Amino acid sequence: MEPMRQTHTGMAKQTQATHQRAGWGMGSRRLLGLAAATIALSGCASIIDPVDPTVVDLEASIPVRTDWAGTAPDGLPTTNWVDSFEDENLSQLVAQARQDNPSLLRTLAQLDQVIAGKRVTRSGLYPSLSASSTIRRSEGGVGFNAGSTSYDIGLNSRWEVDVVNRIRDQIAADGEGVEAAAADVAALELSVTSRLATGWFDAIEAGLLVDLSAEDIRTQERSLRLTQRRFESGLTGSSDVRLARSAIASSQALRQSRLQLRDSTLRSVQTLARQYPDANIELPDDLPALPPLTGIGTPADMLARRPDIIAVENRIAAAGLDVDAARKALYPSLVISGGVGDQALNSFGDIFDLKAIAFSLSESLTAPIFQGGQLRAQVDAQRAALDAQIQTYAETVLTAYLEVENALDAEQRLAAREAALQVSRDEAVVAEERLELRYTEGLATILQLLDAQTRRLNAEGQLITARGERLANRVRLHVALGGSGYLAPDGLQNVPPVEFLGIELP
Repeated sequence: MEPMRQTHTGMAKQTQATHQRAGWGMGSRRLLGLAAATIALSGCASIIDPVDPTVVDLEASIPVRTDWAGTAPDGLPTTNWVDSFEDENLSQLVAQARQDNPSLLRTLAQLDQVIAGKRVTRSGLYPSLSASSTIRRSEGGVGFNAGSTSYDIGLNSRWEVDVVNRIRDQIAADGEGVEAAAADVAALELSVTSRLATGWFDAIEAGLLVDLSAEDIRTQERSLRLTQRRFESGLTGSSDVRLARSAIASSQALRQSRLQLRDSTLRSVQTLARQYPDANIELPDDLPALPPLTGIGTPADMLARRPDIIAVENRIAAAGLDVDAARKALYPSLVISGGVGDQALNSFGDIFDLKAIAFSLSESLTAPIFQGGQLRAQVDAQRAALDAQIQTYAETVLTAYLEVENALDAEQRLAAREAALQVSRDEAVVAEERLELRYTEGLATILQLLDAQTRRLNAEGQLITARGERLANRVRLHVALGGSGYLAPDGLQNVPPVEFLGIELP
């Protein structure tokens, strides 16, 4: 299996080409304020029947947003967000997943299928040529007619002239489908990468919590020894010893739960990277530092780089072209057919006699008159599919806004939460140290000491979880913004081009 198609062309060039193919005029990034219906009109100039101007609702619109965080220095966030975490293990896992993940390989195969489908449609532009040969043997009668053998050989050709550009509309629609399928590959790659990164951070977090449980057990065992000595000296009762033993057992139970969570998370990470899921991965000692966020660009940047939005845009253009092709099926079609043949009787050698060669050429012009409303129904079905794609576009854009807004809001909330938990943890550590000293001096009870230890351990665990959540949210933010941006894979450049209305399609 060839490696994932990672080398990309320029984003601006690809986006502009996509819009040109669909007949779009994005202008100065007015996509945010344009109606979703405008995308429907972009398929080609004649998507809407001139006698029916109400096919598409021109009032349907997308909410306008013009600001988020300040624009990044280069206009967009870092183009390699995985490496921004500076975690070599994560980068290696992501590289392996991009190359070997079964879901990605399946989607690549589906892309190849769509590309082949376009080639099939493209073949309709050219004449077809077929050869035939026949041998006939007859028996019966008397004398000369007692038996005979005849040989026929011929070539036949048929060509449907694309007078109204119906086939070219279908080719253009398939071209948009190819680009939509390529964007689907990019979207799945982004999803797999984000799931792997999130799973990796979760595994590190679970590992740190396992270490915290081990530290908790050691602390509880130290408290048990101290309580045991106090009991033996007659300074405390047996209930304190039993409480200390209970605390150790609870910590051991919690550690087993955390070990199970860590191993199951590691197996999920290995599965995404197509490794044997044995949870045999060495985890780092700490979570990576959160990369600085200097800017995320604008909503227009997000719309131009999210592969799921690009895929829907291509499918809207394809649906519009399908409407056109369905309408043009109502027009007459011109078919030119011809053939050349030769026939010989009793001797195959006579088949090449030039006197016996026959030629034929015919033209037929056919127009549908009555088919029970089938063709009209097909036009209506394609228009309904176009309307559905418009609503899918609106839903996808709204979801994208929601994901970015939620991730940005979480950036601030989680940062404040981590700062507060840091204070809580520091104070809990000091309180535990003092209460342990007071317990040693007989000035505090075992319940006070256990409570202080529990508070410190909870604060430690919550702080670890908050750090992991901030990393996971940063991954969600990158995904919401489109990751590194969708660029057309190299594989699309190897598809034979076809000219349509002066525009070269893949």
